Amino acid sequence: MNSVIKKWINHFYPDKNSCVNKCNIAVRSIVAKFPELNIQVGYANGIYHCWCCDAQGNIVDPTAKQFNDDKIKYQLIANRFLKKDEIEMSTGAIFLKPVSY
Repeated sequence: MNSVIKKWINHFYPDKNSCVNKCNIAVRSIVAKFPELNIQVGYANGIYHCWCCDAQGNIVDPTAKQFNDDKIKYQLIANRFLKKDEIEMSTGAIFLKPVSY
């Protein structure tokens, strides 16, 4: 991973507590700072998550420290944030609007 990106991550997301449930805002922030990164949305160790990849396909996950496991299993759903009720045709994933009762 690029040392400048690594420093950015360690500055803004230094430990587990700073990372938990922050993947969305972290990915949006890191991509704004480093537009060469690509957004990835899917699952990490079975939990809905988002992260980035660099041009070489290496995972850049600013909130990886929230996972206790050193080996995180990533499963890609889409290479962008999905809008409400949008279907990702390649995977069949859909981000549903909440149901009101």
